[in-house]
Amino acid sequence: MLILLLFLSLLAAAVLSFKCYRYRQRTQEIRRVIGAMAQGDFSLRMVLGPSDKLGDVARHLNELSRGIQKKLQEMTNEKEKLEAILSCMAEGVLVISTQSRLLHLSPSFLDMFEVRSREWPNKYYWEIISNQNINESIREAMVHRKVLRKDIMIMHPKEMFFSMQISPMTDSSGELISLVVVFHDITELKKYERLRTEFVANVSHELKTPLTSIKGFVETLQGGAMEDKAYAMRFLDIMARQTQRLENLVNDLLILSSLESKDVKMNFTKADIASVIHAVVLMKNKQIEELHHTLILDIPSPLPLVMMDTQRMEGVFLNLLDNAVKFTPAGGKIHIKAAVEGGYVRVDVIDNGPGISLEHLARIFERFWRVDKSRHQDTGGTGLGLAIVKHIVDAHLGKVSVESTLGQGARFTVFLPLHMV
Repeated sequence: MLILLLFLSLLAAAVLSFKCYRYRQRTQEIRRVIGAMAQGDFSLRMVLGPSDKLGDVARHLNELSRGIQKKLQEMTNEKEKLEAILSCMAEGVLVISTQSRLLHLSPSFLDMFEVRSREWPNKYYWEIISNQNINESIREAMVHRKVLRKDIMIMHPKEMFFSMQISPMTDSSGELISLVVVFHDITELKKYERLRTEFVANVSHELKTPLTSIKGFVETLQGGAMEDKAYAMRFLDIMARQTQRLENLVNDLLILSSLESKDVKMNFTKADIASVIHAVVLMKNKQIEELHHTLILDIPSPLPLVMMDTQRMEGVFLNLLDNAVKFTPAGGKIHIKAAVEGGYVRVDVIDNGPGISLEHLARIFERFWRVDKSRHQDTGGTGLGLAIVKHIVDAHLGKVSVESTLGQGARFTVFLPLHMV
């Protein structure tokens, strides 16, 4: 009997020890999974045991881990989508934490501005951004916690303008979470605003000069100059020239306005560029002879037919030849040559006049852009001819360019595509 009791006691102790060992194993496993979750690892799962208290804890722990892992994956996916959107934006974008550290910096921002370092993650914004105007604006928005809009101009590596908007991001309780800074490149807009201002000023000046002249001579005639027939005829002759200048200016403005608004419909037909050039030369032949210019025509025959508006294209070459004739000193040389080159018919109008300085070449086709304003006034030019030339050539899907060295003449080149035939 004693032996049986001893055996039963040992068996009970063994069962109890095994249960304690299993309990200890399961609690250690729970601690291991909880520790991993605390470190951000939600991939571990507990092996489910009996349906007891610890089994219920294991099941709830697995469900919690799966739920958190799913939410984290969703948040990661949303973050990646947001970063992809921000990275693809043409605008420069910064996201700055309340501790003034950079949370996001788009590639476009790096293209827009010079930075102190491209290793930006978690750096203070002033450690990366070198533009003091931007840094001061961010600091102001951080302090006042309000939307701030400002235009930024940079001069290096070239003049550029940006519209900057700084927007505070807050939570549901109104606490500041971050600042979002967006930069829009408005360089082209500023350029067009400047051109518009210059255009209005130039038109006003071009209209005022002949009008003032005409008004002055009218008042002189009214004051008694009509009695002197010789003076009266001289004044009337000057008034007629100024009136013609006004008419030319208004006509060119109307042509340019129509071309820019696309209201003019081109009458495209297959035509020979050589016949257009010969017609233009015939129009200017008298002036060429009076100035004793030497005109060289280098136009091979036959040239491929080109799809063009013949009347408009005559205007293009008449303008280019007229400039070459007027701005080349008497006894100069003018060379017109044509050739087929890379899918285009190329026509060059070359003179050996004073040439055009490098500072003027980039803007020579702009409205009212003049290399020498006094010379244009002497020749009766409106300053719109080359702008009209460019618009007509563009309408033919062609190209026009200029090359020049000061003191060595200029070369204007027109390319008209053959593929339009």
